[in-house]
Amino acid sequence: MSAGVFRRRRIVAAEDVDGLGHVNNAIWVRFVVELAHVHSTARGFDPETVRKLGGIWLVSRHEIDYRRPATRGEEILEETWIVSLKGARSVRHSRFSDPSDSSVYVTAVTHWAFTDPETLRPRRIPAEILKGFGP
Repeated sequence: MSAGVFRRRRIVAAEDVDGLGHVNNAIWVRFVVELAHVHSTARGFDPETVRKLGGIWLVSRHEIDYRRPATRGEEILEETWIVSLKGARSVRHSRFSDPSDSSVYVTAVTHWAFTDPETLRPRRIPAEILKGFGP
């Protein structure tokens, strides 16, 4: 199931760069999560709306492949898409690349769990979300 690829661009900021002069690994994780939230919000499912539908999204697993470093001032094309929404689970792919030559900085696969905000137990993804991210 996929509603297509969501894209946006960012410029690497000074605070994203570590002592080695490139985007720190922890920052890439932040970029992955931020991109998912922006995509969800763009589809009409900001955190408040999702909570009103009975849940919150929590990451259960990140798989990240670091292909090349990104440095301060570089532009990054961020892309994300959902490959699966089933039961209480969602699998989302992300890719971060250089828009000038399409070389890839980072790819990621993130497993999300739709979770009851009180008990933190997984719960079935509501039909509204399934429809909102459907083909």
